[in-house]
Amino acid sequence: MTEKQIEALEKELNTKHYGDNCYMPENEILPWTREEEVLMQELQIRNMINSILIYGGDPTEGTWKHDKYLKPYYEGNDWRNKGFVTRERVNELIAEQKADFAKAEVGFAGYDSEGVSYNYCRWADEM
Repeated sequence: MTEKQIEALEKELNTKHYGDNCYMPENEILPWTREEEVLMQELQIRNMINSILIYGGDPTEGTWKHDKYLKPYYEGNDWRNKGFVTRERVNELIAEQKADFAKAEVGFAGYDSEGVSYNYCRWADEM
């Protein structure tokens, strides 16, 4: 799934529940279904996988990046683990993202004013 596809789904979900300007009176906010919560969690995981890949990391299970950034989604005790995804599903998402990432163009974008370097990613649907 490309960044454009992820952002479109996130926007669709947020607009449905919070309105076009992300503000709706409390009594008009629609409750999230479990399926929508799972989808939003998976979109967050896909974003994390993409970040790891764009900066040259390996999100595969057993690597440092996986253990630090992806494992908490299915094993952690913090805000990321909502009980929506399993280890197996995270591994499926990694495989899916790697397949789409293989078609992307990635390169050095430059430095910011503090000297932090950034990469760019141009997905297949943006070329």
